[in-house]
Amino acid sequence: MKRRAWGLIAGGALLFQGGIAVAQSSLQTLQQELNDARQKHEQVTEQVLTNFFNKVDPAMGSPDAAIALYAQARSAPKDSSPPRTDPISDLGSEPGSEPSLRETLLSCGIPPTPVVTQHTNETETERETRLAVDQANLSKLGIALQLHCGLLHYAALFVAKPDQKGLQEDWVAWLNSAAQIYPQLAVAQDNGDQNPDPGKKRGDAGDGAPGIKPAATFYPAEMKEKTMRDSVISKFLGFDIWSDKEQGAWAVKDLPKLYRTDVLDPARATPTAATLAAWDAYIAMASADERDTNKWYQVDYPPLHFERACDDYAVAPGTEKLEALVNLIKENPTNPQADDWISRVGKLLGDYRASHGGGTATPHAPAPAPPAPNANPNVTITTEQQGDATIITTHTNSAPVNPLH
Repeated sequence: MKRRAWGLIAGGALLFQGGIAVAQSSLQTLQQELNDARQKHEQVTEQVLTNFFNKVDPAMGSPDAAIALYAQARSAPKDSSPPRTDPISDLGSEPGSEPSLRETLLSCGIPPTPVVTQHTNETETERETRLAVDQANLSKLGIALQLHCGLLHYAALFVAKPDQKGLQEDWVAWLNSAAQIYPQLAVAQDNGDQNPDPGKKRGDAGDGAPGIKPAATFYPAEMKEKTMRDSVISKFLGFDIWSDKEQGAWAVKDLPKLYRTDVLDPARATPTAATLAAWDAYIAMASADERDTNKWYQVDYPPLHFERACDDYAVAPGTEKLEALVNLIKENPTNPQADDWISRVGKLLGDYRASHGGGTATPHAPAPAPPAPNANPNVTITTEQQGDATIITTHTNSAPVNPLH
């Protein structure tokens, strides 16, 4: 019985060890499969990134390339193969022709300007004016798309390759270039229709043609507000790894905020001439987004002007710059920040006075020692202190007597 028991125990041990070996083998297989899956995922991701940057990078450097990519993305069916590399002119007609311009506008979602004429037929001047409006609208969209593709490039890098060497420096350099382009998207004030009654007949050489209703200026607002994760270009190129990353919520309209965070604010730590240039770029960007001129000059601009003026003073302090700050406060007495401005300028005044020969209050010069007793009782000497000056007065009580008489 004892031998049988030991045999059973030994057999059980062998079975147990065999079970462990099988389990270990299974785990090793699973680990290998996981490694294979990870490697395949990385390869696919790298392929997606390569294709993404190959298409986006030319578009971030050229409005025409950006329009071409956007037109392809809009016209491609869902689940399509990778995009063609054909130029935009392949959409149909000869590049630069009126049909080509019209087809490009339609492919980008911009309604072409309708043909409306005061004459029996459209004159050459009217045609040129109409095409100029179409081209201007397309150009404005091209700028918005170019900036959109630039943001796509850097947003994708921050998400997929945040540790890439020199990424932050490249990002700042691109923001500086984007700041020069962004004001071209400025939204002009809506001054109303130039022809309040477009249906009214106008007599022009007796033809009774209807009046011209000017084409509405195109504002690429939708393209400015489109986030990276909602970008038709991003989806078209298969880049869908935004997850909940901050960069996925970026949009062209956020460029002023991004510029201030990564360019202007760091430059203000130690103000220089470059800081003032950054201020000018930022103010131009902010101005481009405000349609209400009155609001801009009364509400938005004064605080920016004040902060820039403070940095300008820090670069090279001077009384004329202090005077400019005081005048700014006087011009905006109702501004909600006026109290803070007064306090800050008061401190600057005190610091400037202290560093240029005194404290906040100029001390009087010590009174001079009293004059020596006068041997001539006919003369009275008095002193008077006026500010820093001492006035000494000599008074003769009576006409002097000539001792020789």
